[in-house]
Amino acid sequence: MVLVHACCGPCSITVVQGLQAQGHAVQGFYYNPNIHPLMEYLRRREALEAAAKQLEIPVIYADAEYDPAVFLRLAAFREKERCAHCYRLRLERAALEARSRGLTAMTTTLLYSKYQDHAAIRAIGEEAAKAQGLEFLYEDFRTGWDEGIRLSKDWGLYRQPYCGCIFSEYERYGKKLRMLCNG
Repeated sequence: MVLVHACCGPCSITVVQGLQAQGHAVQGFYYNPNIHPLMEYLRRREALEAAAKQLEIPVIYADAEYDPAVFLRLAAFREKERCAHCYRLRLERAALEARSRGLTAMTTTLLYSKYQDHAAIRAIGEEAAKAQGLEFLYEDFRTGWDEGIRLSKDWGLYRQPYCGCIFSEYERYGKKLRMLCNG
């Protein structure tokens, strides 16, 4: 069985389908203290629940561990390197979860996104997995990008407009504020 760290429902669809097509049993894992605000975290969690139901996979929700301060402490004064800190935080926790459940492999839906740093995710994922005696299943899941978007729309899943953290939210919507200031 493969533990799949899941950032949201839409990104999970073709990742899980691809792993299942390869013969893997999949266990989802939702641990995302980077997501801000809390209502965004809950919307993404709900979308993952709906996707997991469609995909017929179990998911572990680490809701009791949701604390954006954990991510913010890692990113403070290192905003340009925040993504690597975010990847490490989530993938190290996923590796611990996989090992505690006796699994032998893990991966992440972060590898589905065209907007993420695949080289960094791969390096951090391999390091986190190795530290726990696991295999990190690297695959470029971006090949399923268009199909994942189509299916997430067909399934009526919430599709988030930014990566998840307060910094990416500001990057996404900050131009509206700048237009008002220059307006």
